[in-house]
Amino acid sequence: MSQHTEMKSAIVFGGSGFVGRHLVRHLLSQGFYKQILIADLVPPVWDADQVTYIISDVRQPIDPKAFPAEFSGGELAIYNLAALSKIPGFPHEDYFQTNINGAENICAFADEIGCKTLVFTSTMAVYGASEDEKREDSLPQPDNPYGISKLAAEYIHKLWLAGGTDKRLSIVRPGIIYGEDEDANFTRLYRGIKGGYFFYPGRKDTKKASIYVKDVAYLLYRFGENDDTFTLYNLVYPHPHAIEEISRTVAKVIRKRSSFLIIPGWILLTASRLISSIAQLFGKRYSSLNPDRVRKLMVSTNVIGEKLAEDGYRLKYSLEEGLKDWLIETK
Repeated sequence: MSQHTEMKSAIVFGGSGFVGRHLVRHLLSQGFYKQILIADLVPPVWDADQVTYIISDVRQPIDPKAFPAEFSGGELAIYNLAALSKIPGFPHEDYFQTNINGAENICAFADEIGCKTLVFTSTMAVYGASEDEKREDSLPQPDNPYGISKLAAEYIHKLWLAGGTDKRLSIVRPGIIYGEDEDANFTRLYRGIKGGYFFYPGRKDTKKASIYVKDVAYLLYRFGENDDTFTLYNLVYPHPHAIEEISRTVAKVIRKRSSFLIIPGWILLTASRLISSIAQLFGKRYSSLNPDRVRKLMVSTNVIGEKLAEDGYRLKYSLEEGLKDWLIETK
């Protein structure tokens, strides 16, 4: 696991998103990248002298001429974070158009500008819903359009790697990412516990593989600077925490009671079907209490992250440390 020492440039596709913002901030803090270009459909929420922004739709072929000439060559690193990830939330075909076309177009663009380093954020959804342990060598069995499209994108990136010499590819499969600006699973959990209305959906032993966003940014940075030809890692804690442990840790950090009810799954599914039907009557395709989302809450994501530490990539934050750091920043 050797590392570069030269100053490099980086292009972050999807750099305006939740993980992208944290990654760009971390790259700037390390002083390793002399200039960073954010390529996204949405402008970044902050800027810096070293940061350039270009409007980019990865579903379409990417024109190298639209990018400054200094963002090219073998010392450039490309981070592919661009994706449609919220599931459910979009028509099925949208996941394939964004995630597969995006992978093809970014890989073709990398070849056109002579880039030799690609870091691709996939997802633990490539393993599919299962109570069984999932490690990097487990057979992927995605069971939704998000996971299927991201697995296809992994193979597209591998074909890019095989298509030339001196290339480097890192693929990471993050679990549930929490942190500042997340506004998803952990935010809803936090609000529910703080507001006194949190309950266990169906069971309290459901395992949920997760990771703090600052550790994701740190690890992506590390993968962008190493010289390994190919790496594949689950970006999660060594062992997933049960929802009971996660909720009790949140309650401990915010000093709230940690005794919660369990509402049977059949009640939640019945209620979600009713609410979804009412929402559709008013023209809303997806409700916040969607049956697919309820089922997802009651199935474990038993993804193992031990390989990171075994290979020298150690997380900086435990679950409790990450929650404390996140909540300090959001006060």
